[in-house]
Amino acid sequence: MNVDLEAVRRHWEANQPEFAAFLGLRLEDVTPGAAVMRLPFRTEVANGAGAVHGGAIASLCDTVFYVAHATVFGWEQPTVTTSLACTFLAPARPQADLVAHANVIKGGRRMVYGEVAVHAEDTIVAHATVTYFNVTDRKET
Repeated sequence: MNVDLEAVRRHWEANQPEFAAFLGLRLEDVTPGAAVMRLPFRTEVANGAGAVHGGAIASLCDTVFYVAHATVFGWEQPTVTTSLACTFLAPARPQADLVAHANVIKGGRRMVYGEVAVHAEDTIVAHATVTYFNVTDRKET
């Protein structure tokens, strides 16, 4: 499938989910099978220690992988997250933006598998593996 990457970018900008907008997620780049997204540091996404909350990091991972998925399958392909395993490797320091790089590793017809690496400046703070299930329109009987 050949997907128009600029159309993916325009669609994201015009149709960003409210939760992603609340987090302040900004799409920085898209290439075939990949996406880069930034989570700017704000106190609203911080934990009690002042670093970025793990739930915000996991949400960043799921969202950036959703865009990477769209670079392969397009926005018209309905999909759902079936698995997201996020390993936190270092504290997401206070005041540091997080940048997530998502890659589709295996884009099957139904199952799509990939990974996301999240950095705060030069430090990797999290790594996630993600599995999506591409939903078809056919009804199961």
